[in-house]
Amino acid sequence: MLPKLWHFYFFLTLAAGFIIGVIVGSYALSHDFASHEYLCTHDEGQLLNSTDAAVNESLVLEPSPSDLASMAWNESLGFGEILYVSMPDRTDRQDAMNLAASMSGFKLRLIDGIDGTIVSAKAIPENDDMKWGALKPSEIGCWRAHANAWRYILDSNMESALIVEDDIDWDKNIHQVLQDLSLQMQKNTLRVASPTDHERTSAPYGLDWDVLFMGQCYDEAHPNRRDLVQVYDDPNVPSRKDTEDIFLKQMESLGVKGNDVGKKRLISPAYGPFCTMGYAVTRRGAQRLLLHLSYLRLRGPVDMDMMWTLQEGKIRGYSVTPPPFSAWKVGGPKDSDNKPTPVGGKGNKGGWSRNIKSSARVAMVHELEMDNWKDYTNIGNGPEKQAQNDKTGAK
Repeated sequence: MLPKLWHFYFFLTLAAGFIIGVIVGSYALSHDFASHEYLCTHDEGQLLNSTDAAVNESLVLEPSPSDLASMAWNESLGFGEILYVSMPDRTDRQDAMNLAASMSGFKLRLIDGIDGTIVSAKAIPENDDMKWGALKPSEIGCWRAHANAWRYILDSNMESALIVEDDIDWDKNIHQVLQDLSLQMQKNTLRVASPTDHERTSAPYGLDWDVLFMGQCYDEAHPNRRDLVQVYDDPNVPSRKDTEDIFLKQMESLGVKGNDVGKKRLISPAYGPFCTMGYAVTRRGAQRLLLHLSYLRLRGPVDMDMMWTLQEGKIRGYSVTPPPFSAWKVGGPKDSDNKPTPVGGKGNKGGWSRNIKSSARVAMVHELEMDNWKDYTNIGNGPEKQAQNDKTGAK
């Protein structure tokens, strides 16, 4: 009798333990689930600080405006690529451009300039409204080279590209200049439509424009829409004395004058820019430029026809003033591809540019300067001896 009773109590104890275990485990599981549910749905900040790697890896965070603007520091300044147009024989300019770009931390892709005399007459678009008359071979070649750059954008499936010519200069702080521009373009008050989700996450300058002018040699605002302007602080804006009169007038017409000159840069709808020293093009912009300046007609030099097309409202653009890119001048015939064999001129050593606070070309000469043998002379000398050598120019 006793053994049978002992077996009964033994199995009763096991059953009770099992039931208690199930109850405790269920409570713990339900409590754990509830706490995670609260964490995900009510306290996102706590979730972001969680040390649970699996949870963190599952999060997709959209970049902030500053994150997107930091793309201006990459090797294409935040565009798909930087294309530069240069005649094949101007290897001097190609050397200069690649040198300066390497010192500024970005890369260039060459688009060959075109000799207009070899462009087939059949390949030149119609000029039916005679806005300009017969084009010179140099104007035909310039148009064809820029049209090739637009085609390259479409062939490469890029969203945007920066197109520059081979005789330009820029600020040594160009990455910062364009980062500040990107921040402004992301909160653009001049847009006609709100930015798409894709623009907010992937387009540092937006995509609501066809052409973004940043290297014009002349500009003016729409005479009836001078209310359309976005003004912002930029520590890299050139001073009044370093800014050409045409841009001072453009800024004054849009309300930037007095002490704001030399402190403010502005964005306005493009209306009267010309020169193609530096401008960005979106993919849709490349399509519209090829439509209006090739497929349908060509009414004049490429920069003039771009301006007319803007004024007609057939393409949309913005102008940045003062422009971040400017012509680099050396004096004499070398400043043009259309003049005879160069004679005289100051060369790059005596070159200059306007509308720029700190020239990248000037800065790179100073940065690369050295005196190797003087450095060897100073090795091992104490500060006093080294200062004496510096003063006497010891070799």
